[in-house]
Amino acid sequence: MTNHVEVYRKLFPAYESFTTRIESLLEELLRAEMIKAHFTESRAKSVDSFSEKNRRPGKSFANPIDEMPDLAGIRIVLYYLDDVTKVGKLIKKEFSVIEEVVEHQSDNYLPDQFGYLSLHYVVHINNARKKLPEWKAFKDFHAEIQVRTVLQHSWAAVSHALQYKREGDVPLDLRRRLFRLAGLFELADEEFIQIRNANREIIEIKTNAVKDREPNIRIDAPVIREFIKISPRFLEARDVMISLGYTFENDPDEDYAGEIVEDCELLGISTVDNLEDIISYEYSDYLQEAKKEEWNVSDTFALQLLIIGSSPESFSIEKLKQKGWSDNASRDVMDGLAKL
Repeated sequence: MTNHVEVYRKLFPAYESFTTRIESLLEELLRAEMIKAHFTESRAKSVDSFSEKNRRPGKSFANPIDEMPDLAGIRIVLYYLDDVTKVGKLIKKEFSVIEEVVEHQSDNYLPDQFGYLSLHYVVHINNARKKLPEWKAFKDFHAEIQVRTVLQHSWAAVSHALQYKREGDVPLDLRRRLFRLAGLFELADEEFIQIRNANREIIEIKTNAVKDREPNIRIDAPVIREFIKISPRFLEARDVMISLGYTFENDPDEDYAGEIVEDCELLGISTVDNLEDIISYEYSDYLQEAKKEEWNVSDTFALQLLIIGSSPESFSIEKLKQKGWSDNASRDVMDGLAKL
């Protein structure tokens, strides 16, 4: 009689490698499709867990290594509900789907039921990848891929913490509260899509307004991001900074548009025209004094420096540190202003 636990014990390192590779492949596919994930995670089922599940009452496996769907488990947690659908289509395109588990979809719950929502697929690598040297060893392996939103993941996590695996686990006098809460989670997922789409429309409208040089454009973060691309006065100042030795690196994490909006509110700058006027001063000496060696800046940070230089009395070392600036950067900028 085959000792399936010992067979799996020998296979376990290969399943660990397979699981990691599948997760990396999925991350590459998401990047290629420009789908942003909150996170991905993966695990190969441990030998102890395999053994326990194989002995569990009510489970009957003729060959558990072939029949257990989750020896390799990968979870993708996304921000938006429509991205879950996109990833589902991507999985069907890039893998050979053995099974699509539909029981965790909202369409399968009655209006007065609740449960955790998620897409589940059991997959093989597709035939094209099976021919590749780096995948040949895994041609007979399978993986379970779960796809859900952040809110769906939160619901599943809290339900698990409460030990509510199914509706029958919930005390009767708590069920209505959970029905209402489940509905709010689903509604929030749908509303986030609407907010995202509305945000994109607003950004497009504001961006076009700046490009078209419309008068009296109110300042906000999208306007600032477009302003630094087309403002002649800012681009001229940017060239001066480069000549002074500033290095520009526009890392997405170094976006200070929101801080600039706050600075503009502080100074009473409400429109793009006001902003162009306020950075029209002789700033070369100030920028030279403020700069230290190897100072890499983003475009938005450069604009923030210009705004600070236009109204030095409105800023201080402490105020800059409250924004999250380092002590050295705060002192360099304010000391540079004090020398002028």
